[in-house]
Amino acid sequence: MRLFLGSYAHVDFYDEIRHDMHPYFDAKWVEPKNLHLTWFFLGERPSATPIVDRLQPLKMLPRLPLSIQGFDTFGNPHPKLFFLKTSTVVTTVLHDKIAELLGEEPDDPFRPHITMARIKRFHSDGFKHMERPWMSEPLGTVEAPIYLVESRLTPSGPIYIPIEEF
Repeated sequence: MRLFLGSYAHVDFYDEIRHDMHPYFDAKWVEPKNLHLTWFFLGERPSATPIVDRLQPLKMLPRLPLSIQGFDTFGNPHPKLFFLKTSTVVTTVLHDKIAELLGEEPDDPFRPHITMARIKRFHSDGFKHMERPWMSEPLGTVEAPIYLVESRLTPSGPIYIPIEEF
């Protein structure tokens, strides 16, 4: 089974962002129900049980929703991924705690983000200089629970199945 640890995200301006980015790139947009912050991609695993067992201490940690503000791209010179940003000291500390519980090395540096679109064809980076009313607002929130999620890839897109909530 293909697994990751993630927290679901709600983007308040999804339609506006998608509309405003249309002139700058062609993309496969992530469905709103699948928007999430990936804490750790675990890949193919024979069973979820060892991961669930190791991460039980996460259930004891208090967490609050995280604010989403700003956007960027991954990939140079031609961006391949358009994402929204969320970044606090709390995300880095929590990511490092998850890595410790899993016995994994933490991603360095951890770049917490919500993938909005996979860019198929890039036209211009003019979006970095545009101004829209939604750009000065918090764009949404990342929900507090962390889930162990099975990701089933299908021709019409991924299907995410939460296995355990932490």
